[in-house]
Amino acid sequence: MQPIHRSSARAKDFTLGTISRKEWLWVALGCLVIMALTGFPYVMGFSLSSTDMVFSGSIIAVEDGNTYLAAMRQGAAGDWVFHIPYTPEPHRGGAVFIFYILLGKLAALTGVTLPWMLHAARLMTTPLLLAIIYRFIAFFTPWVYLRRLGFVLAGTGAGLGWLWVALGQPFGPGNMPIDLWVPDAFAFLTIFTFPHLILAQALILQLVTNGLQLTEHSNWQRTLRCVLLGLILSAIHPYSLPLVLVLLGLYWAWRRKSSWREHWLSLFQLVAVGLVSMPYLLYSLWLFAANPVFHSWQQQNRILSPNPIHYLLGYGIIGGLALIGLLYPHTWRRLRQGQFLVLWLLLVPVFLYLPSNLQRRFLDGYQLPVLVMALAGLLDVLRTLPPRWRRRSVTLLVVISTFTNILLLTGAAYAVAARTPLIFIPRPAVKAAHWLDSNVPKDSIVLAAYDTGNMLPAYASVRTFVGHGPQSMDADHKRQLVSEFFSSMSSAQRKALLVEYDVDYLFYGPNECDLGGFSPSRDSIFVSVYHNQAITIFRVVGEESK
Repeated sequence: MQPIHRSSARAKDFTLGTISRKEWLWVALGCLVIMALTGFPYVMGFSLSSTDMVFSGSIIAVEDGNTYLAAMRQGAAGDWVFHIPYTPEPHRGGAVFIFYILLGKLAALTGVTLPWMLHAARLMTTPLLLAIIYRFIAFFTPWVYLRRLGFVLAGTGAGLGWLWVALGQPFGPGNMPIDLWVPDAFAFLTIFTFPHLILAQALILQLVTNGLQLTEHSNWQRTLRCVLLGLILSAIHPYSLPLVLVLLGLYWAWRRKSSWREHWLSLFQLVAVGLVSMPYLLYSLWLFAANPVFHSWQQQNRILSPNPIHYLLGYGIIGGLALIGLLYPHTWRRLRQGQFLVLWLLLVPVFLYLPSNLQRRFLDGYQLPVLVMALAGLLDVLRTLPPRWRRRSVTLLVVISTFTNILLLTGAAYAVAARTPLIFIPRPAVKAAHWLDSNVPKDSIVLAAYDTGNMLPAYASVRTFVGHGPQSMDADHKRQLVSEFFSSMSSAQRKALLVEYDVDYLFYGPNECDLGGFSPSRDSIFVSVYHNQAITIFRVVGEESK
């Protein structure tokens, strides 16, 4: 690591975030490696699809993956607004899941299947995020060695979740370190999941760097770029935009408290970014407050923060180094505009425990300020070590940081190789879903077991009685009703349920059979309209049902 000589033209260029062609080639190689690592389990999944089982296209958060496929299906069918397909209550659609609606239209235009289009989007957004990550790090530090180290740690690293598993501690969302289960918190896990999360992080980081440049020098071209970034971010993750704008506003106040009259135009331009970008956020607030079905989705979508210890373990060694950098002003002052990183690091922990259902969402992009501050703290630590131990310590840091992600990749590959249920769907169920898509009216309501109800809208333009925790209105009650429908309800109670929720079809397969001994073929209210080796679909008939 060479000291920087600010008197040289090259050093001045570096302090402005200049990145050489050689650096970009190095980043491109890194992108290929990370894309190969995160893509391998999915390649396995698609290659293991057979005449018996079909890969769902998702490995982590399969239930959510099906909702995105369902939104893409609506876009492919010509819709421009999203109707929740996991609840039978009639409702107006809303302009949400815009990214997936558009992906569906692209799939329809190109003839690409929806799961393949989902992964094509993941592959296209991944290098964008990784390039912006490198650009973000380069914005704050001129040292190429630190930039590359930061890129490796951001693209492949995590915290101490692996140690939690090795010690045999409880394994489950909400009860383990965040690097094992919170995609918003780590770039690698984000890249391993869904493209809208990847794009959202890229937009946040790019908006931050452009916004910081705007606070330094007012510029209308840069303002327009920030407006565009803000508009796209608002359409994907509307709750992320206010945090970014608050951070930029606080930073402007910190820097310009004694010279605000000379720099009022840059503040005005930041406000303009917010005014243009915020209407969609206001629309979202209105939609999720005024529309009963969307309001139920919001109330049940509890993305709450775990115990603080899971944040500390999740960021692990990098978090400790960042704390060193944060506690010593001389450390973060060697970073360009390091005050902004201080604000980001201090403000997000407050947001994480505000009374809101979306607490964890404020982690979007947070790994990067933690990481850049950690790089500054690492310099101080390395100076205390003998020269021969410095490179070894950095190598050890990188290796330990990859353990959690190696564990995640290994677990994902094992789950795929074992053709785990939900990750893989029985071929007869997919065939039955395709029959529904071709032979029943759009938005017909289908009653099925919860797991089946989650899968069906990804393969057919139908609505299910229950199938997604947040999106199914009164999901826990409906899940219980389905269990009772197939086990303990009387014939009269079943008919009353079908009438109340205007059910059109009954999907009956292994999942439904496992819930109880009820046989629809023995009840005259059901007429078989489709049958294969494992699935029977019944149409609900009779005056009681319609």
